[in-house]
Amino acid sequence: MGRGIKGLILTGIIILALLLRLKGITNPLLDDQAWRQADTASIALHMSGKLADFPEVFFPHLSYDAAVPQKVELEFPFLPYLLACTWSLLGWSDVWGRLWSVLFSILTVWGIYNFAGRIFSERVGLLASAIYAVMPLSVYYGRVIMPEPVAQCFSIWALDLIWSRRNTPGLSKLLGAGLLLAAAILAKLPQLMLLPVALFLGFWPFRRSELLTIMIYLLFTLFLPVVYYIWVHFGSENSLQFVSGIFSGQIVGTGAAYWEELGNNLNAGGMAFPIIVLALAGGLRLVFSPSLARTGLVVWLLVCLLYVGIVCSRISLDYYLVPVVPLTAILCALALDFLNDIPGTVGGMIVVCLLCFYTVQTLDPKYSWDNRYLVQAEWLKQNTPAHSNLILSDCTPMTFYYARRVGFRLLDQDDREALAQLETLPALYLVHLPESGRKAEFWQTIKNKYPEIGPGVYLLGKIS
Repeated sequence: MGRGIKGLILTGIIILALLLRLKGITNPLLDDQAWRQADTASIALHMSGKLADFPEVFFPHLSYDAAVPQKVELEFPFLPYLLACTWSLLGWSDVWGRLWSVLFSILTVWGIYNFAGRIFSERVGLLASAIYAVMPLSVYYGRVIMPEPVAQCFSIWALDLIWSRRNTPGLSKLLGAGLLLAAAILAKLPQLMLLPVALFLGFWPFRRSELLTIMIYLLFTLFLPVVYYIWVHFGSENSLQFVSGIFSGQIVGTGAAYWEELGNNLNAGGMAFPIIVLALAGGLRLVFSPSLARTGLVVWLLVCLLYVGIVCSRISLDYYLVPVVPLTAILCALALDFLNDIPGTVGGMIVVCLLCFYTVQTLDPKYSWDNRYLVQAEWLKQNTPAHSNLILSDCTPMTFYYARRVGFRLLDQDDREALAQLETLPALYLVHLPESGRKAEFWQTIKNKYPEIGPGVYLLGKIS
């Protein structure tokens, strides 16, 4: 296969990946994972007007559970900062954030082609990038306003650069690989699991003569993430400790595992039994591969298995599986490459087509959203004072983002305790969210006590 043909195939894969990710590109941030998307966009809103205020601009702020925007312990806000800059130039629209995510996702497709092609062959690179391009998890989470697309992009290029340094050693590649992996860890803390993978890819077999080089690489990889995560941990003053809370509350602090939900997430994400078998076949071939990358990729496989078994089984959110998709695609491609050119290529085309069809069929529910959130938020934005606080009836906080307001949520599930909490919160407006979990008796009490002045909006006191 000539280089021009391979270039055309890669272009076709990228176009297919782009078309799949453009579905629902103009949706508001109310489809699947609306909460996490609205959080990311809210951080961008709070950056507005402070883009040159370094380093404070990079401390994430959210809109809820306080009377003012509060500092929170979250990942480094790469995407929010890009989004805030774009809004300052082109005006506000959710589509800009989605387009940034699509760009990072497309760069990830290209990075997988580069990485797998360098280690094995261009055929494996093309097969791996094609499989990744159409996997449901990579498609949907390649167009969301969340850290996932950014983290995956930085991760695969970090691994590609540390591997390519073997053939063309140099300080610039070493530092570039370290800084890219640091950016991946900053974008999403679980990417720290790639550090041992990068060490084995870049330096195995370990030699004493390279000890200083490894130390320099580790310094450039870990220094910025350590400084940043310490900064946000202590600077957020224990309010909404998301990053440390995930590890201490949902993983270390619990023995519960949601194996059924994990199985459902794997199936819906495109990693059903046939794909897992294909990936395991690729893993078996990898074990007997003569490539210098074998040890690093086997370490990656073991890390991914531990990650799925320990983290993904305890957090039943499907986007926690996104980090395992690149390796799954590479292993599937390696298994297909075992077949001779024509059978392997035909098999690869069948796998890609089936995954593409599965993606189109299964992702539809993720794109649905409730317009009532926008109706309420627009009314609040137009009819309430700019600095007034809200109280939302339930946990979901997207209304704060679309109404451009801050405030509180009624977190207590007991309606009587929620009514008591309502009396203590310093806010003027209560918002009856769509699909509220509050009982009819709760809302009857509210209607008897407070006037409804808008669509599900109640005035709790006098406007000064």
